[in-house]
Amino acid sequence: MGTPRVGLRRIGPDGLATFALSNLLILATGGLSWLLLWGYTLRWSRSLRCPGRGHCILVLGQQLVAGVPGPGYRLRLLRAVRLARRNPQARILVLGGQTSERGPTEATAGAEFLQQYGIAPERIQTEDASLHTLENLRNARDLLVGQQDVDEPLVLVTSRFHLARAVAIARGVGLQVCPCPAETGAQVSAARLAREAWILHWYHVGRGFARLIRHRGILERIT
Repeated sequence: MGTPRVGLRRIGPDGLATFALSNLLILATGGLSWLLLWGYTLRWSRSLRCPGRGHCILVLGQQLVAGVPGPGYRLRLLRAVRLARRNPQARILVLGGQTSERGPTEATAGAEFLQQYGIAPERIQTEDASLHTLENLRNARDLLVGQQDVDEPLVLVTSRFHLARAVAIARGVGLQVCPCPAETGAQVSAARLAREAWILHWYHVGRGFARLIRHRGILERIT
């Protein structure tokens, strides 16, 4: 999922505390710490190209539109289709839970879309218990534990604006990933990149703070 859509109860007090700390650091540095990450996300969004092959393709879900994948999510799924056609042995793991009150999960809708484009059901696996990117990737890791795929780089497909944060979290939970942008062009909304840099800042500050004080509860949630 590209953006967090979770309530305060799901974030929890530790998450709120690190969120406040992240914003305080941005204010204390006059916005410089956020600006550095904005430049980092901008470089990632513009420079990355998709690898040609991968034995396991992870597709991050996105909030559905009237119960079906919206434009951005369709681009991610179509990228996975092209990768799967290049490598007939590759399988696809679609990630995403129930983010609307009614209708299918993001993963279920994504799997149905892939099948409409000729991907055999036995090549598709779904993870539909997660509500945001961190949960997506933690659950993906848990599903892949003990499988050969987890020991080799996985192709991680998501939107360009989301790449830097998704890869940082994936590597933080122990996944070896090759980032793959869904879009062929490199144009990305400046507003979206600004928001991504803000959320990525929160992730890095929370992770660094938890390590500094050796806070087991926070580390267990984000690693």
